[in-house]
Amino acid sequence: MKKDYIEKSIVYISMRDDNNLDCSYSIIQKEELQIIIILRDLECGIFDYHELKDEKFYHYLLLKHYPDDESAYKDFLKLVGKMCKKSKDSKYFLNHKDEDNRIVYIDYKTEHGINDDEKNNYKERYVTYKNFVEKTITKIEIEIDI
Repeated sequence: MKKDYIEKSIVYISMRDDNNLDCSYSIIQKEELQIIIILRDLECGIFDYHELKDEKFYHYLLLKHYPDDESAYKDFLKLVGKMCKKSKDSKYFLNHKDEDNRIVYIDYKTEHGINDDEKNNYKERYVTYKNFVEKTITKIEIEIDI
């Protein structure tokens, strides 16, 4: 008989709505692994915190495009909760995948992977978000007290 084992994990979260930076962000830590979720306007991305901050390597693990502010913020909070539940061995924390994980969010019931036509439609928003993240990451300072 196979037994199910529950992985014990302590999660640390620091979250901020930063009006000076014009974004909301959350750093989620499991052991030494940290991710950051950054919401600005109608885009929200998940990144490996150290790759982005220390190595200046812009590679999103997930990037979502939203139709409105309310949907974006509600889903940002939902993503924070989901990332707390993810295993430290998941593609978000330890086993990053080299994939274009962009999502178009329609409503709370409907979202899908971005297609080529949508990439063209969202190109300007994507470039604006990417530039913002690359410029702003140096200004984000959250210490998680363990």
